[in-house]
Amino acid sequence: MAACHTDVMAPTTPATQRRRRRGAVRPVPAVADWTRAGLFGRLSGVDRIFTLEQARLLMPDLLARADDVVAARADLVELQTALNQGTASPLGGLPEVKALEARLSESLGWFTAEGLDLKGIAPLLLDFPAQLNGVDVLLCWLEGERELRWYHKPEHGFAGRRPIPGTIPGAQA
Repeated sequence: MAACHTDVMAPTTPATQRRRRRGAVRPVPAVADWTRAGLFGRLSGVDRIFTLEQARLLMPDLLARADDVVAARADLVELQTALNQGTASPLGGLPEVKALEARLSESLGWFTAEGLDLKGIAPLLLDFPAQLNGVDVLLCWLEGERELRWYHKPEHGFAGRRPIPGTIPGAQA
């Protein structure tokens, strides 16, 4: 293997070079497999593009799942804190921690299975890949909001959130 390919290979040490000659070291991609070149704020598993109407139709299910995530997350933190401090908890013990972790994982998995981009879990932050007026955007929902009212361009992130036109009086595109 040529030395000029070190930018996509594991770090070069004498041991690595010996393993590489034996074929035991595989190249590491220069770009992580989970990224999609040229698209900011999107994961490769998010292939659905929502219309505003489709996103809003999903909101009742999203809110129910979000409420479950918030409850499970709070119980898990409380229970883990008690276990770490060696104190008893009315929420249970280690088996209940495992059950809450599974419940949280299942609920979070629902979001990505529906085509949403899970940005954070505390607070819960989700993006719907979409288009507004022919422009690629992410419809942005944050824990505590009961309606879908915000969007941002993928390259601007959360800091670039703007009201979806027509959802907040006086808001413009």
